[in-house]
Amino acid sequence: MVSVQLLKLLSVASLCCFIPLAASAQDKRAAAKLLTLQKSPPVYVRNQRDQSKWPGMVREGVDAGREYFGNYGPVYVYILGHEDKTLNSEAFHRRLVAEYCKHRGAGVKKRREECRDGPGAELIKKAISGRGDAYLSFVGDTDPPLAELVFINPHQFRDPYLYTRGIHEYTHVFQRAFPTTPTWMTEGGAEFFACYLGEKKGWAKLRRDMAEFMKNAQRAKDAKLGIKDMEDVDEVSPAVKKYYRHLAYDAGAWAFALMIHKSKSRSIAEVPKKFYPLVAKVGWQRALAQYAQVDNKQAFYRAFDAFLKLPLDEQLKMLEGLKE
Repeated sequence: MVSVQLLKLLSVASLCCFIPLAASAQDKRAAAKLLTLQKSPPVYVRNQRDQSKWPGMVREGVDAGREYFGNYGPVYVYILGHEDKTLNSEAFHRRLVAEYCKHRGAGVKKRREECRDGPGAELIKKAISGRGDAYLSFVGDTDPPLAELVFINPHQFRDPYLYTRGIHEYTHVFQRAFPTTPTWMTEGGAEFFACYLGEKKGWAKLRRDMAEFMKNAQRAKDAKLGIKDMEDVDEVSPAVKKYYRHLAYDAGAWAFALMIHKSKSRSIAEVPKKFYPLVAKVGWQRALAQYAQVDNKQAFYRAFDAFLKLPLDEQLKMLEGLKE
């Protein structure tokens, strides 16, 4: 979301999968528009002259998510901004913006032009700036709705981190096949799976990275804030939003793990198979209570607050109790 902040955080050696992206208003799926299982793979829009390793890393990360969750979409992946500045050609930028804006035009020339001069031009501006950024956007005014994964100047990201970034963003694609969940669950779930699946691929270390997340989560606790304060990032005060990263991503990843730990099976693999379908059936609050075997969301919040007070060794031991 804020590129300067992103680049600062990329210097943290142990952090596998931080995504500084708010769930913006455009991500709120009106009229229950959801992504679905697809036969076709994601469509990649990039400069074919780019022979660097970065586009391949993006694809491998996204494919790791697809292998685990299934091929949801439709998905368009935009990769722009390059180490070789000659690849930032006007011809490529025109083609990318045309592809990007056709989904926002809905057949109306004026809307496509507005996109070209607005969001499309902003994409190119970011690419030329040299700053790294990546995010998912949901386009709900198309039929069917679609997801976009945008990777800008991917060479600015650390080597293994770019893989897990792809996993994180594709986890959001999967999540958008189901009704909305709170910000802490959406971002925390994507962080957890990025590290969990990333470790399987040799790109991350779950225990190490979750320990780093806990350090950051404790800073929000010191401010007397908890995940209950991060149910909707668009509705929180500036004072709370200051801890968006700590509450949504860091504490959220641990809360997501605790939810699995408190479930009957403690199985990570059952989350996409059972928990998210339960969200679709009864809503996230009842799904959380039923899945984590607590009375209600407030009871879960109290359990998580108590968990945060445990020594780090005990918190990490909880991860060992999770099953494949």
